Amino acid sequence: MYARLVHKSLSQAEVEVLFNLLNERFEVVEEIIRDDDEENFGEKCWGKDDNNNNHSGSSSSRSRSTLMSILSIDVPVQYDTNFVKSIGFERWEALKEIIKNIRWRRGKSTFAFRLRFLGSPTIVFSIVHGGSGKVFNKAIEGIEYVVDTVLFRSLPDAEEIWFTFLREEMRWSPMCAYLGGKEYRYVEGRWNII
Repeated sequence: MYARLVHKSLSQAEVEVLFNLLNERFEVVEEIIRDDDEENFGEKCWGKDDNNNNHSGSSSSRSRSTLMSILSIDVPVQYDTNFVKSIGFERWEALKEIIKNIRWRRGKSTFAFRLRFLGSPTIVFSIVHGGSGKVFNKAIEGIEYVVDTVLFRSLPDAEEIWFTFLREEMRWSPMCAYLGGKEYRYVEGRWNII
């Protein structure tokens, strides 16, 4: 089982800590994003929600070139009530602390983070954040609590469901889902086909 670690502008020490932590449980594939690759990676990583200001990761005034650091982690684990057990409780707690520390070290610079659980469906948590670490830390701590609502909010047979952190409401919310080559957006409590 492979985990994927994709990053830009992280220190060698930060990458080594993440790599070693993930490597305790999975084989790890590492990819570095070069400046000229960032725009292509951005759409694949952060979705196509760049003009919806309700999402913290989607400010229309923020261009991808302003991202100071990017971290994307794919884990080959089903996102369900057992995901923490699958990763390992201590490993999960350490991973959250490392991610929060990486964001803290960037100060008020913009930091983009994505965590993908490669199960069925694939569940993606994505946040682009600059400013107060309290909001970002709340988002990271909240990932494990969304598990109870994923099935309630999901489309039957969805292949991939994306969540974004709503800064105003301080909670994760579904953003989009993909099913049979079609994209759905979660708006006002309902899935709408695009």
